[in-house]
Amino acid sequence: AGNMVRVALAVVALLPCALAFTAGPATRLPMQLRAAPASTRASGLVMQQQRESGEANSQYKARLAASIPTAMLLSQIILPMQEAAAAKGQYGLLEGKAVGLVHPLVMVSLFFFTLFTGYQGLMWRQVREIGDDLKPLNEELKALEAQQDPEAPPSPKISALKAEVDEKTAKRKELISGNYKDKHFAAASALLALGVTFSIEGGCDTYLRTGKLFPGPHLFAGAGITVLWAVAAALVPQMQKGNDTARSAHIAINTVILGLFAWQLPTGFQITMNVLNKTPWLPQLVADAASK
Repeated sequence: AGNMVRVALAVVALLPCALAFTAGPATRLPMQLRAAPASTRASGLVMQQQRESGEANSQYKARLAASIPTAMLLSQIILPMQEAAAAKGQYGLLEGKAVGLVHPLVMVSLFFFTLFTGYQGLMWRQVREIGDDLKPLNEELKALEAQQDPEAPPSPKISALKAEVDEKTAKRKELISGNYKDKHFAAASALLALGVTFSIEGGCDTYLRTGKLFPGPHLFAGAGITVLWAVAAALVPQMQKGNDTARSAHIAINTVILGLFAWQLPTGFQITMNVLNKTPWLPQLVADAASK
């Protein structure tokens, strides 16, 4: 299976090159264009699709149609890797509004998903706490029943204690049926994976669109949340061994995460509005138009 995965990745990596060299001379980059700077090569993909003098309309349409798949792949995959500059259109759609909106949309979803994950964790904690409460109550009940005359009716204290034990036992069974432990573990794992991935994606997207990062509350709070996710996850092994200190620290850390998350929402909204108002859907076309 591992070999098959490596072969598949190799095929995907070589696909753009294969398309570029098998689509025909009309869709390959000319030698002078390949030797040009990255920005020139990026805009050259558009330039070489212009109709040539003396070219029939049917020939032009056929050449244009044949070159579209290669041009799309080259502009979005190969050309963006030519140099480490940004915000000039050479990254294609990666600098566009659609990609720029991925981070805020995912992060808003993860904020509410954090609330859901925390609820699952608190329900599982309640299961454990009720179990801990039942142990001394059951011991006390057994001791009182041992002192009670078997022929006599239960004393009021025994009856009250038995009712309390039955109530807590029924509630614990109900909570256990909710399978909160497995749900919390699955939700927290997804939150960790998605949160770390898209917090890093947010910084990369900002650089792709603007050519720089903006140190400030939003960036620093996001970095802090990412670190705290890792610390909270690192406490899980000790929590599984019954370490109450680790459990309390886990809850405290996630409370801080939730607070930072909520504090980020206003600044995140401002950044999202800047993306909506200032970022084009097709940045390459805007860059080409501005250069003419």
